[in-house]
Amino acid sequence: QWDADLCHQFGRTTTDCVGIDFVEFACPVGTARKIALFYESVLDATTSVVPISSITKQHQPAQPLEAAIIAIGHVRANGRADQSLVFRETADTAQIPSEYDGHHIALYVGENMADFEQAYRNAELAGVVWVNPRFSDDANTLDKARQWQQFRFKNIVDMETGATIFELEHELRSCHHTAWPGPRQS
Repeated sequence: QWDADLCHQFGRTTTDCVGIDFVEFACPVGTARKIALFYESVLDATTSVVPISSITKQHQPAQPLEAAIIAIGHVRANGRADQSLVFRETADTAQIPSEYDGHHIALYVGENMADFEQAYRNAELAGVVWVNPRFSDDANTLDKARQWQQFRFKNIVDMETGATIFELEHELRSCHHTAWPGPRQS
């Protein structure tokens, strides 16, 4: 049962309060802006990059640290998104995974098939479309992505150099996917 006061604090009712408000990842210093640009370019996501000093009172290193906030779902009039991914820079390399551990997130892309197909094209153009060998959904073409109503990518890349700056498997689903939680689209 959701705490009604908590849901109302974020401009939601208890019936539309999501299970996870945000997921935070530690990322290397100097990557927040590149991560935000990646999500803007590939998923047409609404993003913000903020100095960490504005969201937490922590010791400031020589190079100012930033956090990329990636809006997932709708952005409300109060500026809050349904859900968010937060990539917080840290100088403490022990907080940053040295090796990808296989975890992943599932996101629903757009409000129609055209949005989903554009996201696939953008991911393909960025060279990040990926097939996870653990699963049978081999969506390595737009036709196969349409068939499966989803595709995957794992690498968040620097849009200027193509170098991988963060690894996180994304399972991107269309609004026609069988697990879509919203109203059925035609």
